[in-house]
Amino acid sequence: MRSPFEDRGDEASHVLLVNAAGEHSLWPVFAEPPAGWRQVLPAASHRASLAAAEHAAAASAPGTTTRGVSR
Repeated sequence: MRSPFEDRGDEASHVLLVNAAGEHSLWPVFAEPPAGWRQVLPAASHRASLAAAEHAAAASAPGTTTRGVSR
C-alpha cells in the first residue's frame, strides 16, 4: 500500500495546512486536518503543494527554505 504522503504525480492529492505558530505542512486531500491546523491552499499536486510550503517558509524566515516545513 502506498503512503498517502507520497508524490502522486499531477494528481491533486495534497493540501497545504498551517497552524497558529505559522508552521506549514502537506496533508493528504482525503484526510481531515488535525486539530489546530487549517487548510490555506486548495488541493494540488504533491510537488505544487511542497513548493508552496517551501515558499511560505522562505517568506517567514528569510534565508531559510525548510524551517517550518513538515514533510
